[in-house]
Amino acid sequence: MTDTPLDIIIKKIAASDIVNNRLILFRRFLETELVILIDDPENPKPKLMQIDQGVIMLAFDLEEKLIDFAGESSFFISMSGRRLISQNASIGIAVNLNNSGGGYILTDEVIEWLMKNTQVTKEVLQRNTNEIASPSIITERFVELLDEALAASFGLAECAILVQDLTKSEAKNLLLIFVGSVEFYHTALAQQVSEAFSLSGIQDLILDITFCKSEDELVAKALLVGLRFDLPQIEKPSEPKAPGMDPTKPPLLR
Repeated sequence: MTDTPLDIIIKKIAASDIVNNRLILFRRFLETELVILIDDPENPKPKLMQIDQGVIMLAFDLEEKLIDFAGESSFFISMSGRRLISQNASIGIAVNLNNSGGGYILTDEVIEWLMKNTQVTKEVLQRNTNEIASPSIITERFVELLDEALAASFGLAECAILVQDLTKSEAKNLLLIFVGSVEFYHTALAQQVSEAFSLSGIQDLILDITFCKSEDELVAKALLVGLRFDLPQIEKPSEPKAPGMDPTKPPLLR
């Protein structure tokens, strides 16, 4: 069986258990669609096991791995790692456990840490400021991280502008302004960026998020001093033209 992205990073951790590798694992775990072992399909709750590290549930990134470990008669449910921890806080999760001793265990302490560091609060969403400056304190790594997080936000906003926030006492406080986003998408956008930032390992910067309309005064100021990120847009299908109305396709004369 070919190694999946989760398998690859788990093996890297086994060879070198450094913080950066663990953060990569956490990000991939949250994004991956998992199959979770359950006892009873009529009551689809994760099956719990007691191990030395505490109580855990079993999650796999492929159905075949679950069957190899638990048998063909096993029952399972499917959901993303992000949804799994939101519904089962304070319970450890064994990821891709196998009969050869492979896999990785996210302890209950790790799950609680992920919950704490990947949640978005209303306070962040409603924040605003007028005292801003060029984000000269950012690093190339931070820009790459932000660009990667925003690349998946198809059509959720017109653009995002990064500035330094001068209203906070902290010297390294940044503000990311989303422009032209429908309110329905605010939480999803903030979640995406906050999660990527929290799991980046960057500890010397603070990032806040706010939302504005394109005509807002703050946006005009931010465009002068900030770093703009254009979000990918969903192409609208072209409307069909009536016969004979397209100058590049004249009607055929008989």
